Amino acid sequence: MKSATGSHELTRLVTAYCTSFAFGLTFLIATFAGVDGTTALWRSVTVAVIALVFGYLLATPVVDAVLEAMARDEAKRAAQSKPEDDA
Repeated sequence: MKSATGSHELTRLVTAYCTSFAFGLTFLIATFAGVDGTTALWRSVTVAVIALVFGYLLATPVVDAVLEAMARDEAKRAAQSKPEDDA
């Protein structure tokens, strides 16, 4: 197993959570609506595959933007604390 960078790992985790949430929610809604078990399973798998594809496509820029904003804030904080350390 090869090591992934932090942004790829976070993207993978976000996509996995969104996919599992979409699968579970679809399965529960279909089951409570009175759909047959096999039909509910197939609908849930279809929604999970769609969520996996779109989740990965949408999560990548979101994770990158959040990580860039965190890095920018940390750099700003470090720059502001540096003059205080020199005094």
